[in-house]
Amino acid sequence: MKIKIKKEMYIKHPGTDLAANLTVNYVGSGLERLEIFTSECEERDDLPMDPQKRYSNDNGRTWSDWEPLPEIVSFENDSTGIWGGGLNFYDPVSGVHPSIWLRQTIVKKPERRYYNHCFCRITEDDSKTWSQPQQLTYEERTGFNPHNPLDPSFLQDNQAYPGTNTIRHSNGTLIHCATSINIPKNAPDPNPEKKYGNWWSPPDARDIGSACFIGRWNNEKNQYEWKMGNCVWLPRRILSRGLMEGFVAELTDARVLVIWRGSDTPETPGRKWFSISEDGGLNLSAVKELKYDDGSRFYSPSSIHKMIRYSNNGKLYWIGNICPKPPKANSPRYPLIIAEIDENIPALKKNTVSIIDDKQGQDSVDLQLSNFSLLENRETHELELYLTRLGEKATHQESPIDFWEANCYKYTVSIL
Repeated sequence: MKIKIKKEMYIKHPGTDLAANLTVNYVGSGLERLEIFTSECEERDDLPMDPQKRYSNDNGRTWSDWEPLPEIVSFENDSTGIWGGGLNFYDPVSGVHPSIWLRQTIVKKPERRYYNHCFCRITEDDSKTWSQPQQLTYEERTGFNPHNPLDPSFLQDNQAYPGTNTIRHSNGTLIHCATSINIPKNAPDPNPEKKYGNWWSPPDARDIGSACFIGRWNNEKNQYEWKMGNCVWLPRRILSRGLMEGFVAELTDARVLVIWRGSDTPETPGRKWFSISEDGGLNLSAVKELKYDDGSRFYSPSSIHKMIRYSNNGKLYWIGNICPKPPKANSPRYPLIIAEIDENIPALKKNTVSIIDDKQGQDSVDLQLSNFSLLENRETHELELYLTRLGEKATHQESPIDFWEANCYKYTVSIL
């Protein structure tokens, strides 16, 4: 596969010890775009700060001024609360933009634990205002109470971490694949020896599953009604932190493909994992390792990935990190590649693997080519990828400050 890459610096890092993070997507069915900008630093790793937004009515040629947004992170009661929106898309059936939001609670005492919950919100004015949050549930529900955010019954039930996208299936439903789902209470212990796990996902935690939530629009209630499908998971000896950050795509025969990231263990090198549903996401097949179309295997760190169906040729592509040697947890997150998906198997077509970006001579060994926004330009039909090259300037050992002074780059990808 032949591709052409144009790389340009898009937003400069906002200051000393700060990285520039950007989320980009279309709002509506036309050419209006929304960009959300946040900063990140070593003290707030994975905790964005100073959020701002701006709009373009002409496909990014001109932009409104940056407007401040409410802070995503709050610190109170020996805990950290994260309340933020995910990517939204325009649903022509309902005429609104649905978005799956994350409420993450990090409890610091008596031991550090993470609790995740998914909420659906909709906007009828192109992401300017949002509806009241509607929690996606599958167990006995104790709703979120802002006056008692550490209620154990809320924290422990209905745990779910948002997936990386939501799609409208050809059958008329929305499909969103959440992770960090509590596996059934009567399921076998996924970690009987309690030898796998880490600070993020302790050995005794059972929130390692994944499931699709299926949404149908209720016009009378002016909201979506959600139903969760079956929960799938792998034992911790295979995935130390469970299935993570699922991405959903509809295949040409209407089957649903989900691909997840996962962390390695001493028994299992870093891979990507997938499942298939033949009934619109309600029933996911047993989780399998994602491979090349010739059956050979590849290594991949625990990092996000995305799929996109290219309008010019109708083919489905996967973009993510593939590395030549077994990774260690999240690293190395380079090179960043694009490959066509064989939708019959499914698998990555090995002879189509093409590099979008890789570690250059001046880059740190800690370089991260991940956590990107992806869209197809509705006028030029080129793929646009927006990525912050964390670690592009120096290593942690040489200069901890320089690691976070990372710019956001725009990659224009033309498939020839």
